[in-house]
Amino acid sequence: MRNWATSTKLWATLGLMWIGMLVLVGWTAYDKRAGLLQERIASLEYFVGSARDMVASLSARAERGELTLEEARTRAIESLANLSFGEDGYIFAFDSDIRIVAHPRRALGDSMRDFQDNNGLYLYRELKAAADRDPQAGGFVAYLSQRSQAGSVEVPKMSYVQRVPGWNWDLVAGVYMDDINAAFWESLIELGLLLLGIGILLTLAMGWIIRDVLRSLGGDPRHARELVRRIAGGDLTQPLTLRAGDDTSLLAGIESMRLRLVASLENIHRGTERIDEGVDQIVIGNQNLSARTEQQAASIEETASSMEELTQTVGQNAENAQVASQLALEARQTAHQGGEMMENVVATMQDIAQSAGRVKDIIEVIDSIAFQTSILALNASVEAARAGEQGRGFAVVAGEVRTLASRSADASREIRVLIESSHQRVGQGAELVEKTGSTIQEVVGAVTRVTDLMEEIASASGEQRIGIGQVNTAVGQMDRVTQQNAALVEQAAGEAEALRSQVAMLVQEVMWFRIEAQQHRSAETTAVRQPALEYDPRPA
Repeated sequence: MRNWATSTKLWATLGLMWIGMLVLVGWTAYDKRAGLLQERIASLEYFVGSARDMVASLSARAERGELTLEEARTRAIESLANLSFGEDGYIFAFDSDIRIVAHPRRALGDSMRDFQDNNGLYLYRELKAAADRDPQAGGFVAYLSQRSQAGSVEVPKMSYVQRVPGWNWDLVAGVYMDDINAAFWESLIELGLLLLGIGILLTLAMGWIIRDVLRSLGGDPRHARELVRRIAGGDLTQPLTLRAGDDTSLLAGIESMRLRLVASLENIHRGTERIDEGVDQIVIGNQNLSARTEQQAASIEETASSMEELTQTVGQNAENAQVASQLALEARQTAHQGGEMMENVVATMQDIAQSAGRVKDIIEVIDSIAFQTSILALNASVEAARAGEQGRGFAVVAGEVRTLASRSADASREIRVLIESSHQRVGQGAELVEKTGSTIQEVVGAVTRVTDLMEEIASASGEQRIGIGQVNTAVGQMDRVTQQNAALVEQAAGEAEALRSQVAMLVQEVMWFRIEAQQHRSAETTAVRQPALEYDPRPA
């Protein structure tokens, strides 16, 4: 049955539906027969029970003395004779010796112990045995009986027996079962005809449905199942065989899905290869960028350290420039004082030169006096010589005076020479002092300019210290940003590596499908890829 075609299975389903409807009709007819039988049995129980109650009431009246026993039994027999059940139903009674007590068709007192039906059943013995088993509830006995005395055909009959307490009479009534069976067959035929009409309509409808289903499927679904299994196993190389012009069936849809999967997987193959190459380049670029970023971070860190040292140095230079500016200011003040003192020295040297000139004039006067004294002494010595012996002492004095005058003249000449030399040197000194004064004035101007420059340098050094401090802060920020960039680059490199792993996994998953384009790929392209993941296409 597993190898049956789908059309066979569908027609077999229709056959099973026919069998089911037949079973349903049979069960319905049987249920109707059982209902009729249950109805007859219930009516029979009610009828026999009513007769039993009536006879029991007469027995009770006899026991109470209202009636004699014979009178009560006679009334009971008459009452039973007047009772009927249906068209041909009746009730009869027999005693414990199985003798007829009341029967519309048999003589009273007949022994029925040896009575048998055509099947050899001792009917009255079975009735008494059923009453003995349950005197209160009674029992049923099935047998064959003739519907009338003149008839010779026996039909199935069901009798119900119930015992009357006190008298030990067994009351029996029966119903024929042939009409129930006839009703069963009649119902079976009616339901069969109805089933035939409904079955023909259902068969036509199912035939149309089966034809439409087979057209919608486009062929045997086992073919589609095998293709789906191959697709689930990664094989997309086997096409489906379709009817000409079939583009709406299930198999056509599966074939369209296969072709779409083939096209999509070919695109994915090419895309994943490009992505894999791009990811490799990104990974290499990130690695290079990470290395360069680390080098840049190290360089910036060294630059930050150098800038820190430079900041300290510039700060010290700024402080030194402030000190130098203060010293230059003091030097300018000192130079101004030196200039003033040099002006005083120049004035003093000029006074000395003037004094030296006057000393020269005085020496000339002394030299003139010495010359005149010498002349006078010479005249005196001449006059002393004329005077003779009286003038000898005066001549000596005149000689001494002349000697002194000569020595004074010599001394004055030497003093003059010295004065002239001193005057010359004083003049030279005055000139040097004047030149020195001019130089000191120039030094004062230069010191003034140096002081101004030092102030500008101090101001520029202060501004430079502020600027370098800002540069140092900026370099520190650059260092932190570079460190963060290095961390981000490392993270990006890790993410790129993870992306490459994911792309490799995607490539492996896609390579699991077998398509025509994949079969023509070179072995070199396959060799550079990682081995495909093991996959079990069998359903879990």
